[in-house]
Amino acid sequence: MWPESLFIGVKSVNSLIQSSLLLVAVLAFFSQGYGLDALYGAMVSATNTCMYEYFMHAQKTALNASAHKSIGMALKSSAIRVLFVTVLTLIGLGLIKLDPSALVASLVVGQVGFILDRIRQK
Repeated sequence: MWPESLFIGVKSVNSLIQSSLLLVAVLAFFSQGYGLDALYGAMVSATNTCMYEYFMHAQKTALNASAHKSIGMALKSSAIRVLFVTVLTLIGLGLIKLDPSALVASLVVGQVGFILDRIRQK
């Protein structure tokens, strides 16, 4: 039911660049005392990637879907992922009071790695 790439251990082949960049970002911020803050941002980024993989798997299994339904699924997945990332980021910044620089930087680095991985896979 779940695509294998959703699991972090198996996902490493599909998201090699993202994982590497996230590790470097977290270690860099760890050396400055903001490791947990950066780790939170990295986890938000990795969760976003897992959600992307889940929705892509769901769309691939709906092969008989009309173009209208397929576009609707794509819009729904994008909206859910943006909302999820926004809420988790606001929780980290507002409720947990994490360092904004570390959290946002690792989140952005993870998303850049995600994009680079998708380019690499094409």
